[in-house]
Amino acid sequence: MTMPNDSDGHTIVELVIAMALAAILITAIYQIHAVRQKSHAKQQLAVEMQQNIRAAISLMKREIRMAGYDPASNDGLDNDGNTVIDDDEESADTGIHIAGRNMIQVTFDNDADMTINSDERVTYSFANKYDDNKDGIADAGAAPLGRKTGAGTLIPVAENIQAVGFAYAFDNNNDGNLDTDNGKVNGNIIWAFDADLTDEYDQLTADLETGLPLAVPVPLSNIRAVRIWILARTRAPVRGHYDNRTYAVGDRSISSSDRHPRRLTRATVYCRNARL
Repeated sequence: MTMPNDSDGHTIVELVIAMALAAILITAIYQIHAVRQKSHAKQQLAVEMQQNIRAAISLMKREIRMAGYDPASNDGLDNDGNTVIDDDEESADTGIHIAGRNMIQVTFDNDADMTINSDERVTYSFANKYDDNKDGIADAGAAPLGRKTGAGTLIPVAENIQAVGFAYAFDNNNDGNLDTDNGKVNGNIIWAFDADLTDEYDQLTADLETGLPLAVPVPLSNIRAVRIWILARTRAPVRGHYDNRTYAVGDRSISSSDRHPRRLTRATVYCRNARL
């Protein structure tokens, strides 16, 4: 008499099929996880870059707005004891003192003591070791953007900055309006900069748009607004991303050809203490 086969085991074919299905499922899960990890890493780098720029721009705008703050020079009081109200001796000589396309220096008299202390003179630029030719473009692709007070050392306020630019609008005839290319309020505002920071004259001398010398050099005391450009990139390249765009930073065109995502931010600051 033959006994029936009651075994609940699986055949080799069934095991192979189950293992294949499991392998497919594990591979799919891994690929989904890898895609999500890649997307998360890219988003994290982008957020880091954005926060980096936002913090720097916010600080720069706040301090540039303070340029020219000089309460003792126009408060209607005799601050120096010579009985003359608001004379030249009561001025701390505040304002914008360096107006390059690659750097800016501003002063303000916060404590109204008629003296510019070290913390009341602020400069923004790349350090020389990062920008040897001083064109506002990091020599090695990216570098920290620095801030210093007085004659101190540049302290990074933003990392992984590829380029920085500044331009300056002015009111040379003191009519309360920014000067334009046609001399009328509805004209294009003239943005300019000091083309030679090494000479003895602190003046705006070059038209940013045309690259030509201004018809008449403009004293820095007539600056009424500042435009800022900051081109930042992520601290690490992103796999699968390729940036081949060209960015305009002031009067310079910067072409990219790598896997670093970038962000160009532009801001205009009106100097509220400069009679505009």
